[in-house]
Amino acid sequence: MRDTFVKTLLEAAKKDPHIILMTGDLGYGVLEVFEKELPGQFINSGVNEQAMMGMAAGYASTGKRVFVYSIGNFPTLRCLEQIRNDVCLMNNPVVVVSVGAGYAYGSQGYTHHALEDIAVLRALPNMEVIVPADPAETRELTLSIIASKKPTYLRLGKSKEPAIHTGPLKITVGAINEISGGDSGTLLFAGSVGTLAIAAAKELATAGIHVAVASMPFISRIDMDYIGKALKKGPIIVIEEHSYRGGVGAAVLEAMNAAHLQGAIGLIAADQNNLSQIGGQNFLRHANGISVEKIMQRFNALVAD
Repeated sequence: MRDTFVKTLLEAAKKDPHIILMTGDLGYGVLEVFEKELPGQFINSGVNEQAMMGMAAGYASTGKRVFVYSIGNFPTLRCLEQIRNDVCLMNNPVVVVSVGAGYAYGSQGYTHHALEDIAVLRALPNMEVIVPADPAETRELTLSIIASKKPTYLRLGKSKEPAIHTGPLKITVGAINEISGGDSGTLLFAGSVGTLAIAAAKELATAGIHVAVASMPFISRIDMDYIGKALKKGPIIVIEEHSYRGGVGAAVLEAMNAAHLQGAIGLIAADQNNLSQIGGQNFLRHANGISVEKIMQRFNALVAD
């Protein structure tokens, strides 16, 4: 996803000198091409995320569209006050780009796990939270974000995420992109965990249970018409690589409550019971309850109820 993001942003920035990419002294192998081709639109602020976010807000207040890029927690939690005060409360068009969502940097330990970021940033005023599922969504949503003037949080995976979309995408705010249909329920996900949802749907199909699989990249605003129709078919399982607290599943439940919708809904998310774990992304997902087996168990339990 990150390579697709940088490539898409570079293409757009060549046509629009108002686009600026900022980094906190990292991403060299990924961002070098942008720096080389557009040095006047690239800023390495050094390791000072709070100052970097303040700089980004300042540039944005003059009409620039600023993208601030860093790993996991660094452009989010480390400079939360600046995002809240300088970006969101002032409604400055800054895009906070976090690469390495969830356990993508799992080998670096808990300091590099991004498991609370959605909960924190979607609570901020004016902030749009967007979580692409694959390179295709990343490209289309990046282009949409460039055209927007809203403060935005773009949450990306790390690299080599497989393509899961084959057809045209809906990128209007709140849209949900269905990958496959089904009349027994829905597996609704955000981010690169879509591969687990697809695998779980295939396993359920072998038992004669056919569920829809859909990507929900817009977390701040959700297509409740889709959710309402999905609930009439059967249970919805929301799958995310984030804490249960305040994440994608919580956003769906809040939106259901506001829309006076009722139905069977289950959450698959990180339980965060063992913060000392270090390992690869797949290992940490499985160890913390994000797996094909858990998706199937949760769906079958809701059907049984």
